[in-house]
Amino acid sequence: MDELRELARKRFLGRTASSAKTLSVAEAQRLFEELEIHQIELELQNEHLNTTRMQLESALTQSNEFNDFAPVGIFSLDAAGAITKLNLAGASLLGRERARLLGSRLGLFVADADRPQFNALLAQATNSGDVQSSELTFSNKGPLVSHVQIKVAGLGPAQGWQIILVDITERRMAEEQLRASEERWKLALEAAGDGVWDWNVVTGEQVFSRRFEQLYGFAEKEYGHHLDDWVARIHPDDKDRVISEHQACLCGKTASTFIEFRGQCKDGSWKWVLSRGAVVSRNAHGQPQRMIGTHVDISKQKMTEEALRVASHFQQAVFDSLAAHIAVLDQAGTVMQTNAAWRQYTVDSGFAARPCCQEGSYLKILACLTEQDPQTVQVAQAGISAVLAGELPYFQLAQPFFTPLDKRWFSLKVTPVHDGEQRLVVSHEDVTQIKTAELNSLTLANRDTLTGALSRRNFFNLAEQEVVRSIRYALPLMVLMLDLDHFKVINDRYGHAAGDVILQKFVQTVTGVLRESDLIGRIGGEEFAVLLPNTPLEGGRALAQRIVDRVRADPVQVNGHLIAYTVSIGAGCLSGETSFAALLSLADAALYRAKNGGRDRLEVGPADAP
Repeated sequence: MDELRELARKRFLGRTASSAKTLSVAEAQRLFEELEIHQIELELQNEHLNTTRMQLESALTQSNEFNDFAPVGIFSLDAAGAITKLNLAGASLLGRERARLLGSRLGLFVADADRPQFNALLAQATNSGDVQSSELTFSNKGPLVSHVQIKVAGLGPAQGWQIILVDITERRMAEEQLRASEERWKLALEAAGDGVWDWNVVTGEQVFSRRFEQLYGFAEKEYGHHLDDWVARIHPDDKDRVISEHQACLCGKTASTFIEFRGQCKDGSWKWVLSRGAVVSRNAHGQPQRMIGTHVDISKQKMTEEALRVASHFQQAVFDSLAAHIAVLDQAGTVMQTNAAWRQYTVDSGFAARPCCQEGSYLKILACLTEQDPQTVQVAQAGISAVLAGELPYFQLAQPFFTPLDKRWFSLKVTPVHDGEQRLVVSHEDVTQIKTAELNSLTLANRDTLTGALSRRNFFNLAEQEVVRSIRYALPLMVLMLDLDHFKVINDRYGHAAGDVILQKFVQTVTGVLRESDLIGRIGGEEFAVLLPNTPLEGGRALAQRIVDRVRADPVQVNGHLIAYTVSIGAGCLSGETSFAALLSLADAALYRAKNGGRDRLEVGPADAP
């Protein structure tokens, strides 16, 4: 201010020096008057500025008050996204007190799924300088708020944002209801029915047929003759929906109306009706002139639907409460309905992701569960066919089936549903604990105590059953005879205790090569047999060779001695044999050739086998 005054003084002196002259008294008097008038003008300007400032402050206060009563949420955010200012509606949307919200990050109230979209809106508003709009879901707010429309404006680089939120929950709910009833709007409705109404859209006058009035318990001409008479008798919970759908038809958004709602009868009770309607005339500008429709009593239908819904929910609840895995099949064997235990098992075990489970065929699902066990699937298919044909009252699989993926055992039962659709109920009951206890019991009773291999008697019994099954279903089968080479020399040199260790280690080595379904039994001393179900010649040959190679490469450490040993194997493949003894003789002859051929080798019988 001092510098400005000094500059003004110098300029004044310059002007005075250049135009210095003697003023008369009158001229000096006029000059003083001009200066005084100018001073008054400056005072008036200052008063005007003060008045304007006060008006601006008042307007700002009113603006803040107006924001508080605005029906939308208004927020100011700083550059970090924290709330610096918000109105009452904004606090209500977030379900918190305004004071507690200040300093909180608005993005934390956005649903996790929508948070990336919210951050993108902030960035776009800052970068483009334009207002950005979208719709988001808020998850941390009042109980009635779910969805909002958001508008974001940037305040400048690193200065924050101005945000407006509009609650659109009711609109979104209405949209969902409209989508759910979309199929109804595809029906081509005619203006005919039991109770007819004729609406003059221009005047609001309505004519109701006698049957229409009787539908609601009114006498002829008693119902009324205006749109308001009908609207007043729509159930409050249905009124907005009914009016909205009629407006959509009037505007040409839909070709006709097809609405179920409750109408009030003369005695005050409510009756469910189906209302159909269509605009039958429009003026030259496309504005509706006349609309005709019908009302049909559907109260009994609604009661039946409710009863069916309750019964369906009850049935599903009973299904879901059962521990067994249950599926309902149609007569083609397609899975139509399952219970919670079935669905949870397919998810937990990973079967749900397999194509066989997605196709819906029960037999394909069973094959998937058993990993293509043909005997189980074929027996189940025969049982299902017998039940459908009425030959059996029900069917139950004689033995539990095994699911290799999760190593469980299930019993299978098929029961018919005595209705016109010939449906079946299939149940899988988990009997793993029972089966495991049974197998453990059999193991203790039928195992060789030294090596853990099957006893001779048990092995021969199981082998005979497997031969019968393979012949019946035309499945390949192989048997291996295994004999440890020079085992007597090992006993004589290192002792029988070392020989026992060799036998135990040998069975462990062979078991590590075998599959879950393969069997190994101790036939005598150092002689063992292996049964390979569902195994063709080449597969059995490769497996047997792996045993020979694995034994040779795996010497045993006993009392400080590293004892190397080998095995000779004879293999027989089921062809025309009808008993296990005949098959075993093939393998025994092949073993004899392996021994004579130098040991530590594999031979496949008969002698001319490829």
